Amino acid sequence: MIKVRLSYEEEVTAHEVGFLRAKELASTANHPSRYDKDLNYHEYIGQLAESVGSEMAVAKYFDLTDFRPTVNTFKNQADVGSRMEIKWTRWRQGHLILHQSDRLEDIAVLVTDRSPIYYLMGWIPIKDARVSRTYRRSEKNWWINQADLRPMEDFLRSNYANALNP
Repeated sequence: MIKVRLSYEEEVTAHEVGFLRAKELASTANHPSRYDKDLNYHEYIGQLAESVGSEMAVAKYFDLTDFRPTVNTFKNQADVGSRMEIKWTRWRQGHLILHQSDRLEDIAVLVTDRSPIYYLMGWIPIKDARVSRTYRRSEKNWWINQADLRPMEDFLRSNYANALNP
C-alpha cells in the first residue's frame, strides 16, 4: 500500500473536474454511471471529485508531471497513461470493482480513502481479473479482493509498465 497526499491546489483541480464530469453527464438519478442511486447531486459531484483525486494520486505516484484529468473521455480513454483504469473506493478494505464497460486491455489500479490522502492498494490486468470466480451475477460486475492485487512497487518492473505511456 502506497500513501499519496494531494496538495490543496490538486484537491481544487479534482473538485473542478469532478463538477465538470457531472455536468457533462447531465446526470440524473438513473444515469448508468451512478452506481449509488442514494446520492444526491452534490454528493455525486463529491464522489466524482474523489475519483479524479484518485487518478491524480496515481499520476503523482508515477511522477507523471504532465498529467491532466479529462472531463468527457470516460471509457474511451484510459484514466492515466495509455491503459490505466483507476478504481476508487472510500473504504480502506474495499474491493476493486470492474464493470462490463472496462476495457480488457487496460490495467486496473485500486485507490482507497478520501482526499487529501489516498492509498494505492495494488493493480491487476483487467483481463486477468475478469474471471468467473470474481463475477457477481447479482450485480453484473467483478469484485476483486485486495489480496489478489499486485503490489504497486512491482508495476514499473512488470511487463505492463508501458501502460503509463501516453
